[in-house]
Order: sequence, then structure tokens, then C-alpha cells
Amino acid sequence: MDERILQLVGDSRFERDLYEAAMFNLEDHRNKLRFHNFAFAMRELVGHTLARLAPDDEVQKCIWWKKKPENVVHQVTRVERCVYATQGGLSNHYVMKRLGLDFSREYEDLRDAVVRLSEYVHITPQVFALEDDDIDRLAEETIEAVAGLMACIQECRAAVGDRLSEAISDAAVHQVVGESLDAVDELATHYYLEDVYVDSHEVTRITSEAVHFKVSGTLDVTLQWGSNSDLRNGDGAVMDESFDFTCELTCETPNPDSNGLEFVDNSLM
Repeated sequence: MDERILQLVGDSRFERDLYEAAMFNLEDHRNKLRFHNFAFAMRELVGHTLARLAPDDEVQKCIWWKKKPENVVHQVTRVERCVYATQGGLSNHYVMKRLGLDFSREYEDLRDAVVRLSEYVHITPQVFALEDDDIDRLAEETIEAVAGLMACIQECRAAVGDRLSEAISDAAVHQVVGESLDAVDELATHYYLEDVYVDSHEVTRITSEAVHFKVSGTLDVTLQWGSNSDLRNGDGAVMDESFDFTCELTCETPNPDSNGLEFVDNSLM
């Protein structure tokens, strides 16, 4: 199974099971319906995954979404779900001009792959007698198209994080320095914060309203047991220690900038 698709379905047990079933069908060479069963399962998998990643109400809140005429049944298209899964409420101008990204080809590939799968769900004499080479080619095109959406998501999130990297680090350090570190305070009579290092950060999700960041780093502290007079009398102790920490930040869409970063209350761990 393709690791990119497993990342796309994430923690959804149903979607993971459906993907496994699709691949099991494809690998059953004794069954002349193996590609047709694969096509049906993969088409349904894409539908369920996109619906989870891009709910209608979230898509319709985005600045880039355009309302369809009232007589159009599907107000949110498959391509628009792909756009939301990738960039959430980020404006198209921000994604294309500020981040330098354009995923229109990938979205069209996925849309076309689903349309192509539908052609094999309804079995006719023309599509029933597929050769193994044709099955391998069609399956590979399908898997690449679905997995390509995960690549778009990862690339967009990484680009947002890179663009705001310095500001994210500064905001995290500023917040940690100003926080009361209760978990550290419980370890000793006193503590002194010596240094704060931000080791990494990542965009965990992008919604219609905000970009969510998770920051990881290290605190260097001096722990002191006893008072200063206890130390002078030899009854106290001092030890330098390091602790890992995580915290969360957000920034509003559609055009995130360094001045818009906000700390998520009670997220410092």
C-alpha cells in the first residue's frame, strides 16, 4: 500500500479498511473483476476522504469559493474539495504569489482519475476483458493521482511554515518566557529559566478561518532546592536540567503574516 495514501486517510479506520480492501481486490489475479472492484472501492474512498477533509460548510466559508446557481445540485465540486484540503481558507493570491504554488494540474489529475474509475464500475463487454498491462497502468495512474493530493497538502503546509518560520520561533519563545511554568515549578523550591530553543514547527491543519501551528523545543532551567540561605549553609542544592516543550499558535487566513500570530491558551506542555 502507498504510504502517501495511508497518510491521507490518517486515523480514519473506515477509510484505511476501504483502501486495504481496494488493494486486496486489485491483487486477486484469479478474479476477472479485480480491477472493477478496485475501481469501485477507490472511487468511494476518494469520495469519503474528500468529504471528511473538506466539509461543505467549511469550503463555502473560504474567500476563493464561488457560489453556484441554485439549480446546481453539487454546490461544492471535487476540485474545490481538493483545494480546501490543501490550502483551507488561504487566498489563491497568497498561495500562488506569496508561496509560489500551483496545484491545478494535481487537482485535475485526481478529478479525471475518479471519472475514469466510474467508467469501470459499470461493467460492459468493452471494459470487462482488460489485459494485465492495462490494469497495472490504470491502477498506477489512480494511485498516483490520489497520493498526489497528500503531496499537495504537505507542500503547502511546509511552504506556510517556512514563510513564517522566524516569526513562529520568536512568538513561541516570547510566550514561553512569559508563562508560569507550573510543571517545572513543582520539581523544586525555585527555578530559573536560562534559555529557550525552538527545535521545530509544523502546520497541523488549515481551516477556513485559521492556520494552526505546533511548535516543539527545549527549555534550559536551573532548579534550586532550599532557599539562598540554605545554599550558603550547605543545606540546599542546585541542578541544571533541560525539558522538552510543545505549544500551539494560530494565524488567521486568508493571508497569514507574522503580525497575526497568536498563542493558543493553555497549549504549553
